Amino acid sequence: MSLLQSFTATSHHQINVLLFVFHIDVLLFILFALYVASTLPRALVRLFHPSEFLNGLFLRSGPSRAPHTLANPDLMRSASTRTNHSTRTLIGASEDPKSPENFQALVVPRARGFQKSKWGAPTRVPRWTTIVHPTLAYALNFRVSPGFSFGKLVVLLTYAIVVLYACWLGSDPFTDPLRTGYVAVSQIPIVIALAGKTNWLSWVSGVGYEKLNYIHRFAGRAVVVMTNVHALGYIYKWSLDNTVLQRLRDPNFVWGLVAVGALDLLFACSLSFVRNRMYTLFFMVHVFGAIIFLFGTYFHAPTTFPFLLAAVGVYVFDHLARLARTRYTTAWLTAEPALNGGTTLVHVPSLGAGWRAGQHVRLRVVSNAWLGWWAAWLGRARPFTIATGSGSRGMIIPVKANGSWTRNLLSMASEAADARPGGRSMDTERGRGPAREVRVIVEGPYSGPGYTLYSAYSGAVLVAGGSGISYVMSVLDDMLHRHASGKSHLRVIEVIWSITDSGKGASHDSIFQHSCELMGCYTPDSLYSLLPELMPLMQPRASPHAAISLRFNVHWTRASARPHRVPRTALPPGMVLRAGRPDIYETLRGVIAGVRSVHWKNRRGGSSDGPSGVVIGSCGPTALIDDAARAVGRVSWVEWKAVGGVESIEEYACSPTPLVVIGHVLNEFR
Repeated sequence: MSLLQSFTATSHHQINVLLFVFHIDVLLFILFALYVASTLPRALVRLFHPSEFLNGLFLRSGPSRAPHTLANPDLMRSASTRTNHSTRTLIGASEDPKSPENFQALVVPRARGFQKSKWGAPTRVPRWTTIVHPTLAYALNFRVSPGFSFGKLVVLLTYAIVVLYACWLGSDPFTDPLRTGYVAVSQIPIVIALAGKTNWLSWVSGVGYEKLNYIHRFAGRAVVVMTNVHALGYIYKWSLDNTVLQRLRDPNFVWGLVAVGALDLLFACSLSFVRNRMYTLFFMVHVFGAIIFLFGTYFHAPTTFPFLLAAVGVYVFDHLARLARTRYTTAWLTAEPALNGGTTLVHVPSLGAGWRAGQHVRLRVVSNAWLGWWAAWLGRARPFTIATGSGSRGMIIPVKANGSWTRNLLSMASEAADARPGGRSMDTERGRGPAREVRVIVEGPYSGPGYTLYSAYSGAVLVAGGSGISYVMSVLDDMLHRHASGKSHLRVIEVIWSITDSGKGASHDSIFQHSCELMGCYTPDSLYSLLPELMPLMQPRASPHAAISLRFNVHWTRASARPHRVPRTALPPGMVLRAGRPDIYETLRGVIAGVRSVHWKNRRGGSSDGPSGVVIGSCGPTALIDDAARAVGRVSWVEWKAVGGVESIEEYACSPTPLVVIGHVLNEFR
């Protein structure tokens, strides 16, 4: 008797299993819809703001902004002596190196005689956790383990409770394993949807696909466990009846074993040990293992067809949407060996708009070999953060050399000097070396800040570690552009960039290098390598809306002692170099104090506008992002209420290690 016949024979069950597991999926979607409903006001503000409506989905050429220029050359000198805290420009030997008040901020005064923007700055809608109480926000953001918050743990526990309820209600998985198998199949569409780069769950929730990946991993492992419980339950039952050999002649049972074997192999190859060392094997087994599992499941139990069809439909939609968001164009590669231990700057001049600050693209480089386009298209697309704001003169993508593919890309860019004349260029405007022309496939944009609008806040703290500076550069560029256009509420911006490289400044400019040697000036390689891109961001931008304060703190964490003072000819006003790890909490408090001071002065001047909150965005290593989360949790209720709340955004340069505590056991889900 086949499994299907066995299911028909057990009609005495009071629960229709197929209908029951369908209702379980409906329950999960209702819980998800409740979260989406809580974000709906923020979503409406973001989607119906004219400057945001067309960005974040499709890359396009778009109009280019004018380059950043100084309207008044004297403005730089006057701004360099103005600060919200102190008139001192550099830290002294006897001063506290952890106090941000010892550093000057670049203050750009309000412009006169300019017409304000038609649309103005967007309205800020606080998150529901911000409205309730900072204690709730702190609790949900509390780190259970590195990179894994208590809020994520609540999500996984809720999902686990629903699945366990589905398996145990009116049934015992150890004596009646049929229910467990159907519950596992009902979760397949959810697992595949969460694995997609353009899944609709991410779209409607405003949460990037990579931020939902921890649910994909947890749900996938739940499917593996339930599938094996289902299979082993029947094998044990038939062993007691001594009918295992008879069942092996049943095609339904054989296909079931094929499906279980494919799923177990897929699980084994998805472990972090295999995935981090043999990604190609992980990827191939993931694709072909999933296909074999779906076919095996259908031939094992054809009644599961609706769930399998939904899974295939989600997968096809994802790839069609990714195809629509893909561009095939020309890029220029420039090698920067001193930046973050080796970085390739990929400049795509034909793509100048269509993304939001903080989003990333997935990049493929097409070789000149035979079938090079097909090889690149079928190969792996790698994610990299865009380092420029939308509407700039082309897209710049920094690619850190951190693997065989990225090292080969750096080597290719380093050979630009030997490239044929048609394949190299000199970017003298940025002071760069030769650039190599290549064809690239750019897919995206993806992820980003979701429903958060940086320009809706009064203050901002941007934290970056190493290559996470790409995220900060994009966000800062967008912030300053909107401020100059009168479309921003921002008044105080603090940037923290933590770098670990050591050594003397790179000698791209012999005059500057000689000056530094004479004055005892030593700078980190990464900072000096990126100065051509950072200098435009540190130029004053007049706005018809209000003044803005900007300070860029570069923390050199591997300096054995406090660095020598850097002359103002080396670093632009508002940018400072410090030794040691950053104190994010003190920096955040400084921004809160600055926002309160600005709005207090505005109230004295007759303005009725109050602070609209502070946002802290972080990108980099897990430890640095966790420090930023703890800094938000340490803000007092008085300061929180005075500025309208403090909210955080996290972008991981590397995937975090989600650890989940269930049943007092710490399990790693990677």
